Amino acid sequence: MYFCTANVNLMFLKGIKRKSAQKYISKALKASVTPDSGKITSLAILVDASKYQEFPFLKELSTVFKIKPESIAILYYHPNKKIAVQFSDTFFTDSDLRFNGNVKNEVVNSFINTQYDGLINFYSEENLLLNLVSVQSKAKYKIGFSGTNEAFNDLSIATELGNITEFTFELKKYLSILNKI
Repeated sequence: MYFCTANVNLMFLKGIKRKSAQKYISKALKASVTPDSGKITSLAILVDASKYQEFPFLKELSTVFKIKPESIAILYYHPNKKIAVQFSDTFFTDSDLRFNGNVKNEVVNSFINTQYDGLINFYSEENLLLNLVSVQSKAKYKIGFSGTNEAFNDLSIATELGNITEFTFELKKYLSILNKI
């Protein structure tokens, strides 16, 4: 009987945390910010690790942005903590979500509070925690995929997640036009 009550309480708390995170995102979207007009010289990438255990396109993106690969910050998200620990130290999971849209993870907080010139939201399916970190990020210019989180991206590229050739081509084209690279 105790396990049933504990599971119900745990599910209830998870629901409250998720609801408060969604409220935070909605509030942040209402407070729209004009994107920075400067060039992108520092870059962060937010990756759904359930699709890519290791970000395979670092070299291509470093070429587009003319940034050394080791200068690009990558943060991985995976919903399952047991699987996520297989990645580097730069990951977070659903268990890191706290109340009021807060994330309790030093790596995530550092990622959020660093003022990168650009952030690439490298995921194509809506995900509450990825959206929350993206909205909270202090990045000056946010890039993502069409059909996903367009409300908080300054530029959305209409390609498939795995088509890096087309993605980098379109990214380079539009960022050149916008004088970002």
